[in-house]
Amino acid sequence: MPGVITEVAGSLAMGYVCGSFLTAELVSKRVSGKSAFDVGQGNPGMANMGATYGTRWAAVTLAGDIAKTILAFALARALFPNTADVAGTAAATGATLGHVFPAWHRFRGGKGVATTCAGIILVTPVAGGIAAVAGLLVVLFGGYLCLGALVIPAAWLAIELACGNTAHAVAGAVLVAVALWCHAGPAAGIRTGATPRASISEKFLSVLFGKRR
Repeated sequence: MPGVITEVAGSLAMGYVCGSFLTAELVSKRVSGKSAFDVGQGNPGMANMGATYGTRWAAVTLAGDIAKTILAFALARALFPNTADVAGTAAATGATLGHVFPAWHRFRGGKGVATTCAGIILVTPVAGGIAAVAGLLVVLFGGYLCLGALVIPAAWLAIELACGNTAHAVAGAVLVAVALWCHAGPAAGIRTGATPRASISEKFLSVLFGKRR
């Protein structure tokens, strides 16, 4: 048991370190010489890079955030083969924690949507894929990115609880808590109109129904 705890802790730390590498920071410095925290909305994530620098750099940011999650997941499973599933789950969760709470930036980072999606799909491709699609549909039809971001980990947690996988459920609970930390405020702002609708939803509904809502 102590060995398992050590491997889980090591995997979590490994994921945290990988997640703390903010791709958006590298992209922003490369494009404008400015920190990602000093441009647009000040969020070191794909959406801010896309709004500030365009689709190409949003894609680069997304690819980097997915890659660091894959790296953490693969390293943990390779280093701890006897507890590969638990180690990989811990590393994937750690990647989101590192992305959202990087120690080098006073624990203020991105929103963790890309790392969360990548992580849960790596851990459980089917359940993770279902949760990610559920979140996307909520964004497209509901109109708010924050709602989709909350639904993704919540849906995965519900599936894993139903399946009875304790390790995955614990990771899901952590990811739900992180999502609430990042997105509960914007979600509350929907009622007052402080949170803007997602442009991707407006475009999708326009194509689907032939008009904007």
